[in-house]
Amino acid sequence: MSLIRVDDIAKSYGKVIAVDGLSLRVEEGSIMGLIGPNGAGKTTTIKMILGLLKPERGFVRVFSEEPWDNPDIKSKIGVIYEKAHFPSHHKVLDYLERVCRIFGKPESRAREVLALTRLEDAHDRNIKALSAGMLQKFAIAHALINEPSLIIADEPTSNLDPESRSNLLDLILKLHRDDNVTFLISSHILPELSRVCESVAIINQGKVWASGSLTELSERLGAKTTRISTDNPEALGELIRKLEYVNRVEVDSRGVSVGVLAGEDERLYEDVPKLAKEAKAKIVGIETGTASLEELSRLAVKSGQGGGHRWEKAGPS
Repeated sequence: MSLIRVDDIAKSYGKVIAVDGLSLRVEEGSIMGLIGPNGAGKTTTIKMILGLLKPERGFVRVFSEEPWDNPDIKSKIGVIYEKAHFPSHHKVLDYLERVCRIFGKPESRAREVLALTRLEDAHDRNIKALSAGMLQKFAIAHALINEPSLIIADEPTSNLDPESRSNLLDLILKLHRDDNVTFLISSHILPELSRVCESVAIINQGKVWASGSLTELSERLGAKTTRISTDNPEALGELIRKLEYVNRVEVDSRGVSVGVLAGEDERLYEDVPKLAKEAKAKIVGIETGTASLEELSRLAVKSGQGGGHRWEKAGPS
């Protein structure tokens, strides 16, 4: 079942087209990442899903309902904004207890979410006294008050230090595993999305260029990466670059990462031992896996701008 269904939506700000014919599905119980460069249309898309903006064409359905001007839908969603604003003069715990009363939740829920986000020690501080990182954690705690079945997060790890980012990702996985919470996460920090997301949608110029699981996108875009561990990566990398079916080569101190055209994996495996002998390089290991999100995003956008079609996995209605 599609918890979020977006079909051919568009939105402009004056002469600037922010979203132009975008379609998207988020399945119930999934974690989907929304990726793309600044200005790609991610935040505008999220605002239309939340019912904060109305599409100029197309339609949005969340929990099978139109979200525009629909408070019932908003009450089911937890939202984490990149730059959230709260009444600065309120104390942390007092404010969250007020939110509990609005949602009809027991005030004890406020302390629960502070514990989940590791903000217990800040319960008596004024919101204005929170650091940027603590304020972001507070925004996450606020989003969890109503025990939402859907959480939409726009750059949720902004302002967080590495340890706090890791803790947040652990919390996302816990909520998904234990409570079957569905997530739509927009972020430009792609390695983090790789850790938690089951699928991604790559957005550029207001459109979805590609969507699906990382494995599916790698197969469609010919973006598998073969990692060759060797004691002489520079020499081996130079020879591999000359192969006609190779489209990218990255060399580091421990080996060579190689991308090939679709269907050429076996050919590379056959050629590498010969080239290693020529380069006087010892092969320690060789394995093929999916490309990084950064590489998938680059290839998807490049393919679309080059006149190729967009790859989208629509999912069930």
